Amino acid sequence: MPRSLKMKKPSLISTFLLTMTLSFGSRAAEEWLVISHATVINSGQEMTLEVIKPEQAAWPQALKLQLSGSGVTEELELVSENGQPTTANRRSFVLVPARKYVGVVKASLLDVDSNQFLLLAGDEAAGPVATVVESDVVHDEYALAETEGAESGASTSPRIVLAKPGDEPALSAHEPMYFVVGHDSDRGADARFQISFKYRLFDPEGIIGGFSPLLSNLYFTYTQTSLWDLGEDSSPFRDTSYRPGLFYQWAGSDKQPLPTEWRAGLEHESNGRNDADSRSIDIAYLTPVWHFDMPHSKRLTFSPKIYHYLDKHENRDIQRYRGYVDWNLRYGREDGLMWRGLYRQGTAGYASGQLDVSYPISERIFARTGSFVHLQVFSGYGETLLEYDRDRETQIRLGISIAR
Repeated sequence: MPRSLKMKKPSLISTFLLTMTLSFGSRAAEEWLVISHATVINSGQEMTLEVIKPEQAAWPQALKLQLSGSGVTEELELVSENGQPTTANRRSFVLVPARKYVGVVKASLLDVDSNQFLLLAGDEAAGPVATVVESDVVHDEYALAETEGAESGASTSPRIVLAKPGDEPALSAHEPMYFVVGHDSDRGADARFQISFKYRLFDPEGIIGGFSPLLSNLYFTYTQTSLWDLGEDSSPFRDTSYRPGLFYQWAGSDKQPLPTEWRAGLEHESNGRNDADSRSIDIAYLTPVWHFDMPHSKRLTFSPKIYHYLDKHENRDIQRYRGYVDWNLRYGREDGLMWRGLYRQGTAGYASGQLDVSYPISERIFARTGSFVHLQVFSGYGETLLEYDRDRETQIRLGISIAR
């Protein structure tokens, strides 16, 4: 391997980008190669890049990088990183993005031929993958031209959300997926596990999505949560909650204190039982989402789920225990420790809370998917739909999650 392409401890994305660049053959030898040390980009957060120049090229007085995504574009001058090892053909640079992005962000050098690479703003569940601002002229089938106000950073409205092919998988994680085990003083060992996914119903490149691009942000969701009494004879399932639903998402504003994004949807929840043990509810909900970029590449997400009961005849007083809002907080790094909190306050003063703490034990597959050690603490009413009006002792469980 040529000396100019030797890297110290390359990451997975670095190896991928390097392989893709080499595949271009002789033309690649004339291109500048940019390798990012991270896959996630946040406004105001410092990033480190490795730049490898062609053998015959000279280093310019200034290198500029262009970032483009979610209807936002900016040009940043790269600053040499002090104290980092360099060679005649390779240098380390740092940059600090000033604009806020949503979804996938494209990056490449300006003024020289270089590879183009992709970054992810925050996490892939952070919201709509492409944002388009107000315009009367459609420039292509997926985007609208930005107005001068949008380019200068001024707020514009309304904002329309359009999905783009490849920006987000059609099938992806919705809520956390985990298997955790604990101990109940009455029943002995017990386990709780959850599977959850969302599926984009209309692909942007499909017939329906192509005809009406706005439909490409309509999602089907399914979440299943089970309580398993491992300590009982025959190890029965105490209760299972099945939650199919539909939601639509759209972008909000990058100006605080307005929400960064919105979701609105319908959801059915049932335990699948008959007669006296049957429980089910139907809700319509609205979820405003705020993202706050914190120091050290951490992010705080606040996403209250505000709902109205469309049907609750099998548990008519459930609002006394569950209330009308799920208060959700998420804080941490996608490649490190992550905290999630849920709090419910019923109209009669009954409350419940859940805390999930996870840490990666393998390299991530996607932004939220990999292998994580998972600690869960639950206290209060309604751990299952069957027991929505019962208070149980605090449950502490430990296990593994694959999405968080």
